[in-house]
Amino acid sequence: MDLLTAINHTAFLGREFLTWLWYRSDKNEGLFERNGEQLEVWFDAKLVLEAQGDIKEQNVIKAETPTETQEARTSLLNGKQVREARLRIISDQKQWTVTIKGDDLSLSQLKIPALLSREDDDQLYERFYLIEELQDIVEHLFATFIAVRLDDKAWRAELGPLRDWVQRD
Repeated sequence: MDLLTAINHTAFLGREFLTWLWYRSDKNEGLFERNGEQLEVWFDAKLVLEAQGDIKEQNVIKAETPTETQEARTSLLNGKQVREARLRIISDQKQWTVTIKGDDLSLSQLKIPALLSREDDDQLYERFYLIEELQDIVEHLFATFIAVRLDDKAWRAELGPLRDWVQRD
């Protein structure tokens, strides 16, 4: 199997990841653990849900807390998954906002925490560091998801509560 075919066969994982991230964020009041430290993940401002299949029916929800809207809940009940999400991530008193696309897990519309450096060169390095730190956080969250997703027993244990969560009022 060539690389392009492999990517196309696993493209659904990004949407499953973002949907799972919503579930876990809601279940754990936004809290996740990374390297012994807590971080917060909140869905913020924009959420795009889409059904898989021949017809690409899509719901774009723009609200302060889009995951708390009735439209978002109804979309989940109708079998839609998160295609794109604007996230607010807080770690160690730093806050990022970023849009993640489920199809390829690309990051866009990134807003980094305030810079502490005063010198231009130092600010550039600090920006790179903060972008890299966000990338590490997203990779950690995805690795956590993949560890559960690839373990049949763990995934079956996760699916029941996730389905109950989708069905709740």
